Amino acid sequence: MSFKKFTLTFVVVIMSMFSIQSVYASPHFADIPTSHEAYKEVSYLVDKGVIKGYNVNGKQMFKPGENVKRWQVAKMVLIAAGIDAPQTSKSSFKDVPAGSEVSMYVEKAAQLGVIAPTTSTTFSPYIAITRDEMAKALAVAFKLDSNKYESLEVPFSDIKPSNAYYKYISAIYYGGITQGTAGKYLPKNNVTRGQFALFVARAASSTYRLPLPVQGVGVPNESDAIMQVKVNTDNLNIRSTAVFTGSNNVMGKVNTGHIFNVYFEGAGYYKVEYNGKYGYIYKQYADKVISVDNPSTGTPPEEEKPAPPATTAKTIGVATVDSLNIRSQASVSSAAIGSINRGTKVDVLSISGSWVKVSYNGKTGYISKTYLRLVNTSGSPVAGRIIVIDPGHGGKDPGAVSNNAVEKAIVFNTASKLQKKLEAAGAVVKMTRTGDTYPSLEDRVAFAKKNNGEIFISIHANSASASANGTETFYSKSANDNEKEDYALAKLINDEIVKNAKMNNRGVKREDFYVIRNLYIPAVLVELGFVTNSADRAKLTDDAYIEIFAQSIYNGITKYYAQ
Repeated sequence: MSFKKFTLTFVVVIMSMFSIQSVYASPHFADIPTSHEAYKEVSYLVDKGVIKGYNVNGKQMFKPGENVKRWQVAKMVLIAAGIDAPQTSKSSFKDVPAGSEVSMYVEKAAQLGVIAPTTSTTFSPYIAITRDEMAKALAVAFKLDSNKYESLEVPFSDIKPSNAYYKYISAIYYGGITQGTAGKYLPKNNVTRGQFALFVARAASSTYRLPLPVQGVGVPNESDAIMQVKVNTDNLNIRSTAVFTGSNNVMGKVNTGHIFNVYFEGAGYYKVEYNGKYGYIYKQYADKVISVDNPSTGTPPEEEKPAPPATTAKTIGVATVDSLNIRSQASVSSAAIGSINRGTKVDVLSISGSWVKVSYNGKTGYISKTYLRLVNTSGSPVAGRIIVIDPGHGGKDPGAVSNNAVEKAIVFNTASKLQKKLEAAGAVVKMTRTGDTYPSLEDRVAFAKKNNGEIFISIHANSASASANGTETFYSKSANDNEKEDYALAKLINDEIVKNAKMNNRGVKREDFYVIRNLYIPAVLVELGFVTNSADRAKLTDDAYIEIFAQSIYNGITKYYAQ
């Protein structure tokens, strides 16, 4: 071979190597748009060499909706955890081909106890894994100290301490890997590839972890209490764990009449506050006395007749949920003086932080602002309202990109114009980012809570195939007390954008994007249009249309407050 040919061949090889690496460094699956809940986690796992996806008719696909199989779980957790699975020519299981890729990961997973065989001679590698099996796989592979968590309660009504997987589920809950769905863990449900990508990324990197639950020490805010109970016996032991054996874990004693804030109701016990720490007491020795301002828990006081609409107050409050408590003081531990249902109107006397002082039926009391839509009886509907605007992505995260259309710039431009319109109308606008920065999803949620936001609007641009087009607006599918408000706000905004910007109407949908599923105030995520569609992209990069998008969102917000 001549020197010239050698050089040319060498360059081609080197370029090919860089080309291959770039595919993994900047993964793009046609079925994982940047707006997908697991986009960042999937990208991280591709970079780490954990997943590769499938080539389907020339397109790289991840297939996030397919169930993840037991052998695939073995492979993903071992690679992500940095555990070597050497090639082996044997197979301990008759349903696993010897010498195959499946065999090398299955053998190692079984050896380490990551996934248990289904019988002494079978592994069932191609069946879907269940959520309880997944919990064990993650806990063992990533060396979570499961025994540390086996005596702590988990907030899942379908998981009891007697469950064989309890300690593993507890470990991944306290490890910030899972938070369940609507108070349940669903242990026998299968796990999709998209869901599993979230779990593995969280286990492998703190970057993707959920906010860590308190592990039995410290006391959360009073607003996190679910009820109060009154002790009905003397010398009641308060224990440091939910295991009621011996006297080693006794923290102290209280007598009849002592009132506790309760943070969890378990099978036979309450988790309570005692001297600045969590403690545990037998349920039989305490009686429920006061429910708090989470309308879905406790027994509300007898319902009073709705008050007539307020006509003289500058601002009225409209209850957004049923069985909403009115408190004697601005505290969840204060007595309830009444209860109102969704749609009931109260006069607003003052607002302080997360509490609203109200006049109702001749009484003065306090209501959690989370469950009131504050309506001005005259003037601008948004004057005084605290509105959180979240321009998606930013900084290191450009979002969707196509033909020089960059999502982070498009949505920030829209959000900035919206901010000016709202502020001109007297609203208090809080922007989760005020420049090209990247607050994490957790940062955005915490920001909204810290600023006592009353509604939350996250603005995005979409990405998919070139034919996909139009506007869609999301609210959380994890039912929360304010879901009717979520839907109303989402529909008003979506309808305005479709009408004014002449966009294809993809509708109002439910999806558990992090920033909307973790807020209890009305919260929506707007996808203005697709940067990957030429017609949509032309509008998203036209300042005149950005003005229309901003005005449309403004119209939707004002209509929401004018209801």
